[in-house]
Amino acid sequence: MRRIAASIFLLLPLLASGGSATQEIKFQDVKVNRHRSASDRVLIDKLGVLMFDDTSGKIRFKGESKERIEVAYGDVTRVVFEVTRRMRSGLAADLGASPIFASPLGTALAAWHVSDYWFYVGYRDGEKDESILFEVPKRVSARVIEKAESLFGERVTVTEFTEKSAAVKLEDLKAFNSKQEVEVNKQNHPLPEVKPDKATVVVACPPLAPRYAGKGNQFKVHANDQIVAVNRQGTYSFIYLDPGRYRLVSQSENADGFEMQLEAGHQYFFLQNTFLGAFSAETKLTRNSRELVMYIVDGLYFSEWKAKEK
Repeated sequence: MRRIAASIFLLLPLLASGGSATQEIKFQDVKVNRHRSASDRVLIDKLGVLMFDDTSGKIRFKGESKERIEVAYGDVTRVVFEVTRRMRSGLAADLGASPIFASPLGTALAAWHVSDYWFYVGYRDGEKDESILFEVPKRVSARVIEKAESLFGERVTVTEFTEKSAAVKLEDLKAFNSKQEVEVNKQNHPLPEVKPDKATVVVACPPLAPRYAGKGNQFKVHANDQIVAVNRQGTYSFIYLDPGRYRLVSQSENADGFEMQLEAGHQYFFLQNTFLGAFSAETKLTRNSRELVMYIVDGLYFSEWKAKEK
């Protein structure tokens, strides 16, 4: 009786979508993030319906443009949930990006920040390790997490880091006026490694939309008083720093960051989240899981940057 009651509780807000109380639970308005094609690494997102099909024992996704994904419950090796910190894509982003809509309304729509949940699923496909990344609306995220935990138990992690970013005054950054050049490398895709005497810092800058990949403003990373990485939308960087305490800041037209201790032999993963402000691109730095950032890195270009010669 307790198991039946739990299933009914999970499905109460979803019955209108046609889900079955004993066979299939459906969640509407979920996005899947995947490569554009086998030859194009840029990530695109597709809207659709996420399903937990207990009869077939599969996670299923049915989306627009005949998007179909199936992962058997028994093949799932790792599940990670974490809160998103990004600008809403689609109409709001397009309105805010368009000079025609450079108005308070367009800006308000573009700056509509999302606090949904990333839903990362690692799984085995024959002899290969694979993964897929979903974005789950906040309104159903608790039920998706509960369902995943009931199915996968200790394989599920709900990630929440203690580092919370805050606005930083540009004039407090000694290098904020420095100039850099960025070359977007679309051929080579180097990956970070662990170094026993250094802290590895990986910074990914997802684009607001695939067409912006490798374009637009620079997004700088400050470690204390130095620029240590520079991205554009749709690129990533990584650096090796001496262990110690750092103020890490992401800078575009604004600056945002936090302090944290970096230890030798450890890797740290961050997103430079991008937003459209009233007149220019803005940024927010977040610490994220390895699984999420490296999945996104796989869909980005490598940033090769250097300081401009004076």
